[in-house]
Amino acid sequence: MQEKNLFKIQVNSSDALLVEGDPMSDVSGLKEMIIKFIKNNGQDPASSESPSKAIVSFKTDRGTSHKRFIEILDIVQGAYYDIYAEEAGVTNKQWRDAAAELSNPRSKAIYERGKKDYPMNISIAEPTKVGN
Repeated sequence: MQEKNLFKIQVNSSDALLVEGDPMSDVSGLKEMIIKFIKNNGQDPASSESPSKAIVSFKTDRGTSHKRFIEILDIVQGAYYDIYAEEAGVTNKQWRDAAAELSNPRSKAIYERGKKDYPMNISIAEPTKVGN
């Protein structure tokens, strides 16, 4: 696996965030960074080659708070949901509603159209011990 196909997010035991090796105190732009990475399709040679090869890697320390873990995971999943909704031509909420009703043929069609070219590649690594 090539390094450029990994978008690395790390949270330490103090809940401090590193994104692609750089400290990030304000997460408001994180979702957009993830979307840009996933949808790069080789345009930026330093970023992911394709959505199928793009992997968002999320690693924490054992001391990371549950609240921070969930906050960041929600942002990562939200980035994928935004992509799926855009691909399906619906809002994020409409896509999530469709995903909850897959027995309905119309909902299933929306769901499948959204996910067609964008697998949710999230790698959640085993937490490291505090201080490592």
